[in-house]
Amino acid sequence: MEFPVLETERLILRQLTLNDTEDLFEYFSQDKVMEYYDLETFKTSEDAQQIIQHFNNEFEKGKGFRWALELKSEKKVIGTCGYHNWFPEHFRAEIGYELNPLFWQKSYMKEAILPILTFGFESMRLHRVDAFIDPANISSEKLLTSLNFQEEGTLKDYFFEKGKFVDATIFGLINR
Repeated sequence: MEFPVLETERLILRQLTLNDTEDLFEYFSQDKVMEYYDLETFKTSEDAQQIIQHFNNEFEKGKGFRWALELKSEKKVIGTCGYHNWFPEHFRAEIGYELNPLFWQKSYMKEAILPILTFGFESMRLHRVDAFIDPANISSEKLLTSLNFQEEGTLKDYFFEKGKFVDATIFGLINR
């Protein structure tokens, strides 16, 4: 399968390449981006290369899709978004995303997620999309509720990240 390219008014959503290494390192190397992410803050550009390779390997194995969010006006990758933990037999997948802080609070992620949801429901035949977030991540909660995700509860000590157990609030969106 060829990686799907999606487009919005301001963004091209495409497969990540190693040419995107420096753009990803620019924001994955910031503690405020990684605060709610299940990885340590990146220390080298090799860390960014590894995550690009990981996302592309997951696509090659049929386990998910992770789009680069390329800003049309600058030809710069400002974030990624996509599906992981895809279970086709259950018609569900989990969505994840992150964005360069220079572009926070400008509706870029909502703009990107809308066509990704359409792709998930129509092309991947998803019935349900899950999102797990840290309960303290209010920006992510606002984003998800603006996209009609419903909060379903908080799972105590659900993930072990960065040496400690953390809660996860689950949000779900069902294709009706």
